[in-house]
Amino acid sequence: MKQISSINYFLTRSLFLGFGISLILNYGKDSYLGALLGIFIGLIINYFYKYIINNKPSTNLDTLYQKNKKLGLIAKTSLFIVSYLILLYTLILYITFVISFLLVSSPEYYCLIPFIILSLMLAFKGLTNISRVSFVLLFFSLIFTLLGFLGLLGLFNTQSFLPILTNTPLNFLKATLTFAGISTFPSILTLHFPPNPKHYQKSYLLSSLTILFTIIFIIGVYGEPLMNIFRFPEYTILKQIKMFNFIEKVENIFSVVWIFDLFITTTMAIYSINKALPPKNNKLITIIILIVTSIIIDTIFSYNYVNELRLYYLLPILSLTFSIVILIIYLILIKKTHTKSSSTI
Repeated sequence: MKQISSINYFLTRSLFLGFGISLILNYGKDSYLGALLGIFIGLIINYFYKYIINNKPSTNLDTLYQKNKKLGLIAKTSLFIVSYLILLYTLILYITFVISFLLVSSPEYYCLIPFIILSLMLAFKGLTNISRVSFVLLFFSLIFTLLGFLGLLGLFNTQSFLPILTNTPLNFLKATLTFAGISTFPSILTLHFPPNPKHYQKSYLLSSLTILFTIIFIIGVYGEPLMNIFRFPEYTILKQIKMFNFIEKVENIFSVVWIFDLFITTTMAIYSINKALPPKNNKLITIIILIVTSIIIDTIFSYNYVNELRLYYLLPILSLTFSIVILIIYLILIKKTHTKSSSTI
């Protein structure tokens, strides 16, 4: 599975749509500097993810859990909870984005059910097939992202960044930690990767840079007064593109990259949930969980802006907290497993 690290590219970007980028921009026009530092912190967190991946006893996490059953149960339960949270976030972001901009008059279930079915089918096919699909989607994602940036170059105003360093140190710190947390939180799902994934850190870096440049372009095109007004600035900014002076309304084409991010992340979350369940009925239970989740989204979050805001403000806290907690639990589990193996020898 040489292409498996391409999955991490989509995981890194997924929670920035609607929530992540807006949260970063809330910290002012110097927030891109905080995001830049956040990338370096994210690389450190990803380094430890890769360390865990490379030091698993086998490709299957269950082998690791069996080495220390009590701590293994805590680790398995924690990963299940995190996987479900990521699933919930991605589905809410998907349905909010789609019914707000792409399929405005369509019922939520008509938009949500096909998306869940496709993700479910791919998740059940395993990591090899997920990595193949993500590798193909990566090619299109990079092309559309690059074309979007090129289309916005003529609208970019460097004066929007002046004067620089006007943010307070606290806002700079918040932007840094928010970016680091949101970019690494979904990467917890990569713990299912087989050892020694190639280009793991590079995929995170590439993905983070596309988000960083998106933030820079939003600030450069909109400026500080406007960049916080729009609900999905990463989408609305694409409405400004006019290529070759006659090609317009390309935002729906270029914004498909965000759907790719959510699709791969939803698939990996379902895969992770399925792996955490008892093997005998795991597929059936996974389907039931998805049905219940769809009902929850429709009942609690459907056109409920207050509940969406709660998730919005909780995201930085949840993402960084769970990333650190999962790292600590799995690093301890890896250390104890190696200690047992050494004493046995």
